Amino acid sequence: MRSTNLIGIAVGTGAFLAACATGLEPSSATTPSSQGSPSSPSPIPTISLTEKPPREPTDNLPDTGWVAGMVTRGGSGPCYGLTADDGTRYALYSATGTELAKGDRVKVKLETTRLKIYCGPGSLMAMTASEPIG
Repeated sequence: MRSTNLIGIAVGTGAFLAACATGLEPSSATTPSSQGSPSSPSPIPTISLTEKPPREPTDNLPDTGWVAGMVTRGGSGPCYGLTADDGTRYALYSATGTELAKGDRVKVKLETTRLKIYCGPGSLMAMTASEPIG
């Protein structure tokens, strides 16, 4: 009985030392007969560095300022649709209650917004002012 205890202690100590050598937690170590061959740990992912930072912004935000175009979704808000003269589609948000009619040509002042709402297809922008065009 005493030799059985010593063998058990020796196996447990061997498993503990093997776990420490491979970086495993001691509680996850098992007896050598039930454990397969130890696998090598996978390499740590790294970020490759570039030689120089990019010259242009990499998160290309929509332009802000005044944009002219045609209203594609009108009403009294808070969401509108606009197709700019350059073909860019905008989903506009404004809580001021501005009345825009579908098909009207307007000039609107745009600002970026952090709101997470859906105002239809297009780049979501905040409309801070609008003026009819001729």
